[in-house]
Amino acid sequence: MAKLGLFKNNYRLVILEDIVRDEKGADLTSSLEVDTHVSPSKEQPETCSECGSDDITGVQVMGSIDDIIFWECDECDEVMLRFPLKKTEELLQLAKGLWTNPMDWGYVPRSKFN
Repeated sequence: MAKLGLFKNNYRLVILEDIVRDEKGADLTSSLEVDTHVSPSKEQPETCSECGSDDITGVQVMGSIDDIIFWECDECDEVMLRFPLKKTEELLQLAKGLWTNPMDWGYVPRSKFN
């Protein structure tokens, strides 16, 4: 599955709309495939709790905090929390309404794309 966002080292930078559905009244975290049986981990998990893959990427959401907000398996899209669910929801709420102008990002030639 093609993932949206800017990829850098071992994380990707996304806007909120890249990762959640806009459902009135629903928690933003309800759109994520969160494994609630696994305790939040500040450190990157070695393997996915769902499929066992070691291909784990940190996800940073523009407008929330200037750091990784959760971990995501690149194989099965399972989300592993870095913070408790309530704190993750609060951080995602900070990113609501963020607007950015792609024209301000500068031009990158297609040959320089990943």
